[in-house]
Amino acid sequence: MVIYDERLSVPLRWWLAALVAAGALAAALLPLSPVIAVAAGTVLLMALAPAFGRYGGVRIRVCDGVLVAGPIVLRGEHAGAVEVLDQAAAFAWRTRLASPRARLLIRSYLPCAVRVEVAEPSLLCPYVYLSTRRPAALAAALAEARDHCTASASHGR
Repeated sequence: MVIYDERLSVPLRWWLAALVAAGALAAALLPLSPVIAVAAGTVLLMALAPAFGRYGGVRIRVCDGVLVAGPIVLRGEHAGAVEVLDQAAAFAWRTRLASPRARLLIRSYLPCAVRVEVAEPSLLCPYVYLSTRRPAALAAALAEARDHCTASASHGR
């Protein structure tokens, strides 16, 4: 059962910037030939579209007690404390407080994040940092998944 699903799509302003860049390139090449100008602008947009799609196509999902965020997979029973990070705290955790062993999913256009402590020492990762548009909802879903796994484990004994 999916309890959280978010796609980290790039913001509209990136697409607008790509259109402006394609238009500027076409305008710069217009003295050479209108065909070259239009072709160059089109090629630029065709190169940027899949790049934006890949970068913004990353999903964060909490499903069946498992967090899947791009290449990061964390089972609920391995999750520790969950912390919602405002803009200042998120900046601190991805710069001066960052651990080189942490797993990070950073999107520069998302100022807020969630930090999940990893409670399983064998994973050799102190925490997972996830950029998100909805940090409170993600934190609640992660806490629910962790608690569900903990309850399932205690009932199974």
